[in-house]
Amino acid sequence: MRRIQIAMVTGCLHILACACLVGLAAGGASAAERCPNESFRTGRSASLPDCRGYELVTPEHLGRTQDMVFENDVDSGFVSIDGDGFALRAFGAFLEPATSISGTRAVFVRTSKGWEMTPVTTPAMEGEEVVLQLLSPDLSRIAFEAGQALVGTGGTFEQGSRTFEAGPIGGPYSTLATVPPSYSRKTQLVGANAGVPGNTPPFSAVVLSSADHVLLPPGPEREAAERTEAEHADLYEWSGEQLRLVNISGNGQAIGPCGATLGSSKVVGNAVNAVSADGSKVFFRSPEGPHMSGCLEPGLYMRVDGRETVDVSEPEGVSVAPVDRGDVLYDGASADGSRVFFTTVTALTPSAESRPGYKLYEYDTEASAEHRLTLIGNEVATVERQFVNPGVVVSEDGSAVYYEGECGFEEHGQHFGVAGICRYETATGETSFVAVPQETVFADEPWSVTPGGDFFLFASGSPANPLPVEFQGPDGLERELRGAGGHEELYRYDAADGVVTCVSCGEGIAPGRGFLREPESNISTFAFPDIPQGALSISEDGRRVFFQTTAKLVPQDTNKSSEVEEEKGELGAGTDVYEWEQDGTEEAPGLFCQVANGCTHLISAGEAVGPERFLGSSANGDDVFFTSAAQLLPQATPEFTNIYDARVDGGFSPPQPSVECAICQGVGSPARQFGTPASVTLAGAGNPPASTRPPGPTGTNRKRCKRGYTRNRRSRCVRAKTRRKRRL
Repeated sequence: MRRIQIAMVTGCLHILACACLVGLAAGGASAAERCPNESFRTGRSASLPDCRGYELVTPEHLGRTQDMVFENDVDSGFVSIDGDGFALRAFGAFLEPATSISGTRAVFVRTSKGWEMTPVTTPAMEGEEVVLQLLSPDLSRIAFEAGQALVGTGGTFEQGSRTFEAGPIGGPYSTLATVPPSYSRKTQLVGANAGVPGNTPPFSAVVLSSADHVLLPPGPEREAAERTEAEHADLYEWSGEQLRLVNISGNGQAIGPCGATLGSSKVVGNAVNAVSADGSKVFFRSPEGPHMSGCLEPGLYMRVDGRETVDVSEPEGVSVAPVDRGDVLYDGASADGSRVFFTTVTALTPSAESRPGYKLYEYDTEASAEHRLTLIGNEVATVERQFVNPGVVVSEDGSAVYYEGECGFEEHGQHFGVAGICRYETATGETSFVAVPQETVFADEPWSVTPGGDFFLFASGSPANPLPVEFQGPDGLERELRGAGGHEELYRYDAADGVVTCVSCGEGIAPGRGFLREPESNISTFAFPDIPQGALSISEDGRRVFFQTTAKLVPQDTNKSSEVEEEKGELGAGTDVYEWEQDGTEEAPGLFCQVANGCTHLISAGEAVGPERFLGSSANGDDVFFTSAAQLLPQATPEFTNIYDARVDGGFSPPQPSVECAICQGVGSPARQFGTPASVTLAGAGNPPASTRPPGPTGTNRKRCKRGYTRNRRSRCVRAKTRRKRRL
């Protein structure tokens, strides 16, 4: 570790703690004195970076039947974009009163006094099965499926009629549709608009997919929906008052008899921003699946304001017969819907090559009619990551696209082509080389990109692929050697200088034991994908990255996974949550990270309490949510795994213990029954606890009882018993 003050510091047990370093950088003032939340930074939180303080999210003393283990995609959570909210879907864990018949469905909201839990269910929904499906980024709106799960013969569950509802957290909710049992499993909530602050509220447009073609009232749109074959689903948009059909042409005719899907149905997770933030645009593919018998050629369409439908994948400048158009995959769009990106095997522009392989295109809705379609790459990898776009990630503002394909790099003045990760900048039309990654342990490891597209996060490496990541350096290919050795690690790409840094390797050479794994809890966050999948792990400015690993990256990390867990690649007892900060980032008032590879900090306890899992962070990185069985705050229930937020300038005043006062009770107040005797709980010199009570008075200092009284075993004067003479 290279810090300027290291040579001057003596007696620092934790060289990453702020207190010792800031004391030198700020003329003797400690970091604790400089942090505005110093009174809350006690115990383990005293060594947290960024003046973070622990906050307990889950309730203090509510009964539970199962830990918040967040394993096997059973439990899941979602962090609001501002970090002031956390939504929980926990199966089998019942946090009263926010329970349905299958577990807890609740949203936690931060207040000035602490975190409060708001149930998703209402009293009228008691006993119903509730399935959370869509959440707005600010957690102000929710859409869900609810209904009775009826017990059939042999203890099996039969699906009853289901209602699909949306509205503010805690209600009241509006019913979007009610479907009979025969179509309950063929109807899904698939997308909604995120909202535009100060302009359009979230969930003003909610999209359903259903094979029940009689959801609409009688009229032309219902007649168009009824032309869809029974096994295929149509898309419906709810705009506050009624449903309307999405997959129809501008003149109200059905696009085809084979239905449609929001975004792209080929890969779960391919609907990010398929509904624009203001709800004015909906991107969908028709038919529902590729190469269906009796269906039209596949295409990507845009429905605008519920009135106009545009064929986004229509050839431009070339002629392609309908039978020659191939499959189309939706890859993402900017939040405002002005730019949409898709891949297809079809050459749609004159510059596209006719050779086999997927081609990546951009469609600009604001360009002139003859120049809306742009070819980005001729050969794009089609690795089907199960929960993310197939090798294509779009920044929120649409300024940059990262994809897996062929791009070039410069070395000693010569240009070379290489297959790896590429970056396309929409403003300039330039493509740059990012890195050559290695195959990871799991093919569905997600990619992340900051809203402005300047920073890109990806995983690389596995025991079968121990080679280091290669990237473009000043003189050609360079290697991030710290990530070599057969471990999966997390890497950050900085578009400004083209440097790739291993952010999960620690501050020195990566340890030989331990591995990184992307969070499991958000793999299918609330089931449907109009929001990016996976727990957000990079701050919007790209300077902070959060991750979970079994590797010991700091001395304070003392727990470890078993050899069996390590061999199987399981996030076992040694899993901990870490934060990486870029060189130059302020870690405390007056203290900046001065490590070339970035500074690494332990966020969770790092003790032998079982796995501690990363659940997500706020957009600016000020809030880091994780689970831990360690009692990080006095009010946390120690025997259960709780959810915590390590928050910048965070923390709350600890709850004051209630003190009973017998003489303060009003006249007529009944005495406590079956409680602890007052002599045990009363504090005072007259009756100290037995373990601390001083020896009783002896010798001449001990007063005698008056005549007729004697001392008992408790040294109290009681009336002496008189002995009666025994009669003969």
